[in-house]
Amino acid sequence: MGTGLSYHARHDGGQGTADMKWSSRSLGSPLQYQIFHWLTRCRALPLARVLLAFVVFYYTLLPQVRRRCSFYLQRRFGRAEGWTGFIHAYRLYLNFGQILLDRMVAGTTGRFPLCVTDPAVRAILLEAALNPRGCILLTAHVGAWQVGLAGLEQVDRPVHIVQVHDPDDPDKHYFERGKGRMFHVINVSEPIGAFVAMTAALRRGEFICLMGDRLPNDRDTEHNVTVPFLGGNIALPISAYALASITGAELVMLFTVREKGLTRALLAERLKVPPELSHHDPGVFLPFAMRFAQAMEACVQGYPYQFFNFYDMWLDEDDKKGR
Repeated sequence: MGTGLSYHARHDGGQGTADMKWSSRSLGSPLQYQIFHWLTRCRALPLARVLLAFVVFYYTLLPQVRRRCSFYLQRRFGRAEGWTGFIHAYRLYLNFGQILLDRMVAGTTGRFPLCVTDPAVRAILLEAALNPRGCILLTAHVGAWQVGLAGLEQVDRPVHIVQVHDPDDPDKHYFERGKGRMFHVINVSEPIGAFVAMTAALRRGEFICLMGDRLPNDRDTEHNVTVPFLGGNIALPISAYALASITGAELVMLFTVREKGLTRALLAERLKVPPELSHHDPGVFLPFAMRFAQAMEACVQGYPYQFFNFYDMWLDEDDKKGR
């Protein structure tokens, strides 16, 4: 799929009723990404956006693609069939494509469609940067988190992005395209190495950016807690809260959204995690995970077409019995 329409989900088992599980691999081919990359380099952004609309329309016609966002859309809007369901899916995927096209523009041209004008947000980030034990920036696959990373360029500390990293994936972060400040990537595919790298970075007083809405290992019952979200239950990882407790780092929850072609911080909030909580008992981190889920739900209530988890993240009864 063309720029930004990396659905980051795979269909395990090949059956129409099988669970959707997320994957870091993008759907688009390298050639498709190169077309959009070439258009942005040629400053043909209006043409790129028109092409994106057609690409999104084509892929939204595919039942398997619509199904990947149906789990969320049914939770947010209720069951919608036919044309209404198609419109919901199209608007969601189009928003995702526009956000990731913004990211490609930023990485290719150095033009950042970013608006960080809220003094309170800036104050929180700068105050967090003063902590000699570092800062954990916790966000989610909501809104314009890709371009929102550029807001960290104002922080005079090294920044690490924690993710499942596939070097062959054509979908690149903006800083991987040659413009802007270069951040470091910590590959969470290697859990022990990633934890050591994150801890070391925080002890050096640096920033790490974590996603708080996906489990590195699907349904990992030892390192997550169950919280309510959009009328059901989801599992959220405790890694960010445990790291903050172990290292004494700041923990800042940050959500950014796209509004009228600009990216702005919708919410920035410091979470006070007591030191030395037992990371062997996930339940001690439940209040922080619940606050995160509440903030995430508030975002999708206000911006319903900016939630980008394209798989079934809700727990069924068997999942809940095993917790």
